[in-house]
Amino acid sequence: MESMTAQDFMEQVQQGTVILLDVNPPHTYSKAHPVGSYNFPFHQRQWGHDVKRALQGQNPPIGIFAENTVIAEAAKNSLLGAGLNVPFVFDQGVKGWEAAGLPVARVHDLTVDELAQNLENYIVVDVREPYELRSGTIPGAISIPMGQLEQRVAELDKSRAHAIVCASGSRSASVAAWLSQQGFNVANVVGGMSLWIGARHPVQRA
Repeated sequence: MESMTAQDFMEQVQQGTVILLDVNPPHTYSKAHPVGSYNFPFHQRQWGHDVKRALQGQNPPIGIFAENTVIAEAAKNSLLGAGLNVPFVFDQGVKGWEAAGLPVARVHDLTVDELAQNLENYIVVDVREPYELRSGTIPGAISIPMGQLEQRVAELDKSRAHAIVCASGSRSASVAAWLSQQGFNVANVVGGMSLWIGARHPVQRA
């Protein structure tokens, strides 16, 4: 089914005529992934039909990006079984993607101790919900709940490094991955505010 080269497919991704699905687990996707890809982790049970429902009646050409052949083949077969169009499969992971000269979005992890020692070098973006802020925030942090980020991204300065924090590091990993695709220099704060508070780093309370 791989009737298109990676370069050809990425040209169409940039034009918005095709979709590239990164089928790796979220923690893998959040570290590095093809620019312009969407994370839709593969699972055995009716995965292709889950993708079809998410497309809401549309049937664009879909590319698959995976770290190994077994997962890539299973994902392809699942999509085909759901009646979807799969003209491109890439099963060589991030290393192969970079070797092909194609762009990768990267997010690096930042421990709470590293952030505390270099706080002046980052704009901290807290993506928790307002009610979660009662436990305290990192001094100087900007509060932008995850669900509002796309509408408020213009408030952020692309010339600065950003550290993304949530309660435990899960939501922040997703946000950091998305921001990296928008051209921001971002880091995910591992363990989030639970580790920050547990390490007795400074906390600002309203």
